[in-house]
Amino acid sequence: MSFYSALYEKIPETHLLRQIDKAVDFSFINDLLEEKYCKDFGRPAKEPEMMLKLLLLERLYALSNVKVIEEGTYNLAFLWFLGLNPEDKLPDASLLAKFRTQRLQEVTLDEVLCEIVRQCVESGIIKSTALSVDATHIEANCTKKVPERIMKHLAKRIFKALKADNEAVPEAVNTDIPDYTQIEDHQEAKATMKQYLEEVLEAAAPYAGENTEKAISEAQEVLSDE
Repeated sequence: MSFYSALYEKIPETHLLRQIDKAVDFSFINDLLEEKYCKDFGRPAKEPEMMLKLLLLERLYALSNVKVIEEGTYNLAFLWFLGLNPEDKLPDASLLAKFRTQRLQEVTLDEVLCEIVRQCVESGIIKSTALSVDATHIEANCTKKVPERIMKHLAKRIFKALKADNEAVPEAVNTDIPDYTQIEDHQEAKATMKQYLEEVLEAAAPYAGENTEKAISEAQEVLSDE
């Protein structure tokens, strides 16, 4: 709504950042990191979507934390991509390091890439049915998704779906997810999470709308897979 936002008309439709913005909705990161922020205490946090986009700009243009903030201050394309007005201030560069190390701890690169690829498939940008595999050995900063972690995310998806269908998660559904990381025995941890997820499925079924039914079906499919 800023008067100065008219300056964004100078950014051509062919600009890379305009093309990326049309293809991908980065707001999904807000849901992934919802539990990482406190809504009642502390200063208002910078929106995760904007912080993720800043990290993407760093990668696209080979910039450091300091440089991406410095260039973003006067680069109209950067400011438009971040969803800011031309006169808005960017966060301090130190917040990018904190976001990367503190907020993204449990969100793996796999989750971010999978969601981006899913959106590209749905929009028709990715159409190939073939899969090319690069066998080059690269050490990646990714966390392997163990069964316990997968079941934790399935439970969270059910909670989110229940909110969409019922405006809130019914009290009958236990949202207190067991901390499987404190269980040393892997088999015991997996069994604990499996039992918990099955209980969530049973409790959520009576309140299932379209969104919840889809989430329940997905969870049941995963649980039936050896």
